[in-house]
Amino acid sequence: MDLDYLVVADAAVASGGKHYIHGAGWDMLWASSFPIQHPLLAVAVRLRVPWHDTNQPHAVEVDVVDADGRSILPAPPGPLTGTMTTGRPPHLAAGSDQVAVLTFNIAGLQFSGPGMFAVVFRLDGQEVGRSPFTVGVLTQQQAMLGPAAA
Repeated sequence: MDLDYLVVADAAVASGGKHYIHGAGWDMLWASSFPIQHPLLAVAVRLRVPWHDTNQPHAVEVDVVDADGRSILPAPPGPLTGTMTTGRPPHLAAGSDQVAVLTFNIAGLQFSGPGMFAVVFRLDGQEVGRSPFTVGVLTQQQAMLGPAAA
């Protein structure tokens, strides 16, 4: 299986084989004090599933890690995990690829301080995608100027 894309967003939903994504593609969060709780971090993933990978279970996992590679998701439950199986619809031509759209929503993610972080996507135990981002300190001047200055 191949990862077509991994997008970090403010909100994401998968429906009817499509992603509906709001506030996508950011790589910076600002906070004026720590610890800070981010209301919602959404992850949209699209996988290309080759014919030979259909009708088989595959383990999926999403994690948020710090600069040292340690998960910052509270345990339990820790990283978001699950299993997916992509079937073969009767109309699918033999040998055809399919796509699988997945979303993961992490509410109330805590950041104890500024730094470098990444959303990591693993498939069958192997990292196949990563989206790095920074959590920065919002200065008093930036706060007074508004979001455009940050």
